[in-house]
Amino acid sequence: MTRSEAGAGEQRIKDAASIKMRLEEEIVSLITETQEFNISTVERIEIPTALQFHRYVAANRPVIISLPPSATTIHPPESATTSSTQRLDSTAEEKAWAWPAFTKWTNDYLVKTLGSKEITVACTPNGWADAVVDDKYFAMPCEKKMTFEQFLDGMPIRTRQRKTQASGHVGQGDEEALSSGVQDLGLNGGEAHGLAADPYQEVRYIQLQNGNLMTEYEELLEDVPAQIPFISEALGKEPDAVNFWYGDERSTTSLHKDHYENMYAVITGRKIFTLIPPTEQFCLHEKQYIAATYVDTADSTASSSSSTPATPRYKLEPMDPVVHTKWIALNPSHEPEEEIFEKYPRYQMCQPFKVVVNPGEMLYLPAMWYHQVEQEPDHEGKCIAVNWWYDMGFEGDRFSNAAFMTNLLKLVDEIEGDRSDHH
Repeated sequence: MTRSEAGAGEQRIKDAASIKMRLEEEIVSLITETQEFNISTVERIEIPTALQFHRYVAANRPVIISLPPSATTIHPPESATTSSTQRLDSTAEEKAWAWPAFTKWTNDYLVKTLGSKEITVACTPNGWADAVVDDKYFAMPCEKKMTFEQFLDGMPIRTRQRKTQASGHVGQGDEEALSSGVQDLGLNGGEAHGLAADPYQEVRYIQLQNGNLMTEYEELLEDVPAQIPFISEALGKEPDAVNFWYGDERSTTSLHKDHYENMYAVITGRKIFTLIPPTEQFCLHEKQYIAATYVDTADSTASSSSSTPATPRYKLEPMDPVVHTKWIALNPSHEPEEEIFEKYPRYQMCQPFKVVVNPGEMLYLPAMWYHQVEQEPDHEGKCIAVNWWYDMGFEGDRFSNAAFMTNLLKLVDEIEGDRSDHH
């Protein structure tokens, strides 16, 4: 290489660095201006009209919608202390929102209703399905077929109940554990309230999507509405899919986005959402990871005999041929802030929303908003939700703006990669 060629190469690198800096400055300006001109909280409202709801869609803004209190109240049987007039006070609108699921979906009811039919259960060693592992792999769950009864038998609350029944008595500590908290089951299998470590080395979560309520749980269809009227009217379409979710606090959905308008209703337990708008994509350090699937070694005759508490039950098996998936590794809820900022410096500009969705509440989550989801169970150790996915509209500029941002960030990363190669 001649001296002039070397000099030209160095100049190109300097020019690329300058372009990258200018691009990043403009992206940061977009983020800060959007943050300044938008509200910093997620509103809670009562049931809106289609027009009122459409204003949130047009503004690309999440909102929590509270159903009428009477709709989710479990009314006691009529007795001398409860008059029939007390239970007839609900308006016609309140009755329309009184979904049977709120009062019927106990574990016993679900076991009896679903019977011996097989369902699909996502199984992982740690409750993180579709998540980055070791900063190298995009880990997908091991999907198993089993009955709902078998699914419950692998949940800690069921394991503990059997243990208590076998002993023939329930102590004060046991009562507290079973009634208050299922808060203490713990991400690590937990010993709180006498709960033994997870003997299964496995976290189970019902999360099959693409309309699982219509396929694997059609027996429950009459317990929830097929659509949400004000959304269908506002969007001019019916839902593309309705999904059933069941898990406990060990399961967490990692940060991601969906190309659906999402209405997410909590039936029992609580869901905790961390929400990040599409304009802050730059802050999230998305990159490509090797796609892999968890494999249960206990299902293998060769390895089952050597499975011990010291030997992990699950292993990751990369796809063959190799496939890469673009995902987000950062974990805003479980990593200390200073560690996140050190590993992902652009995240310091991010202003996430954290919202709790209680039973009888619905979260409208606009298409392409990033979200991480955690859950807290009820007294039976369960958290159940149903969501309605409506196809996002590609009219207007929302999708094209998001695609432009994705391509712009790809260009910034390519410039950075070229500079690294030259150095």
